[in-house]
Amino acid sequence: MPTIKNALLKDFAYYQTGGPTDILYQPSNASELAAQLREATSAGIPLYVLGAGTNSLVMDEPFPGAFVVLSALTEAKVVGDKLVCGAGVDNSTIARLALKNGLTGAAWMNRLPGQIGGTVRMNARCYGGEISQIATKVITVTRSGEKKEYADPAMFRGYKDTVFMDNGDIIVAVELQLKSGDAKEISRVMRHCEEDRQSKGQFDFPSCGCVFKNDYVVGVPSGMLLATAGAKGRKRGGAVVSHHHANFVYNQGANSRDILELTLEMRELVYNEFGVWMSYEMELLGVVPKDLAEALVVVKPQQLKTERLDPLRRRLAGR
Repeated sequence: MPTIKNALLKDFAYYQTGGPTDILYQPSNASELAAQLREATSAGIPLYVLGAGTNSLVMDEPFPGAFVVLSALTEAKVVGDKLVCGAGVDNSTIARLALKNGLTGAAWMNRLPGQIGGTVRMNARCYGGEISQIATKVITVTRSGEKKEYADPAMFRGYKDTVFMDNGDIIVAVELQLKSGDAKEISRVMRHCEEDRQSKGQFDFPSCGCVFKNDYVVGVPSGMLLATAGAKGRKRGGAVVSHHHANFVYNQGANSRDILELTLEMRELVYNEFGVWMSYEMELLGVVPKDLAEALVVVKPQQLKTERLDPLRRRLAGR
């Protein structure tokens, strides 16, 4: 069923929040998506792309428009030392397919929540890997329904920074360039990725991963700033800051307001303690209530408290 009316978004979002949307598009191929986008554009319908929603908080307010879910774009095939994947293929599926075919370069994607389309869109990085290192071709559909192909490395501008985050194109397929590798070493890396995420409690409850970006000018990860400022275990309704990783907020029966209000509180904690104004990595989709929208646009000046940051920097440096 490619189109659903009045779908409940929490049934499709990894974070398990989200109210009803007028239209939910579930394209099974690029041509179908192009037709749906032309329909939405010509009718002036507001539209969001959800993907798997692993980096997003979907708001619970009814959305007077359309959402696109790409979970039906799951074709994946091996062509020599390349993987050609639909945007809806899970990251872990890609890692396992590469292992099965003795290809190295994708092991770091094992148990990375989400689908390859979103991974490319945000240029995801973890465990020493970054998708820009292996993605050589990206097929998209523009909001006006035009199919486009990208093969220039300049589409990746930096960590969590790509042209797709600005131009609105929807990724439908990706080509990954891998290399022949040792199956035992590939398996070892995949086990490490899974065990590390398990040990940090990343799969204990639904979350969107890290709420805030790391600021490399600050030189201290946001999770460490939050933990030192006392964020771990804080609650708001059914939203709880993880005891394992202070930059994760679990959904333990929360609504979207619970989660967003807790993250605003977390940001203030860090600012009061360190003078660091953190930027959101979590994306907000849908209608944000007016009071929360007003709070989100506030930007406070960076007033780094060196005397409080330096001990954390030294700890990171092993001194």
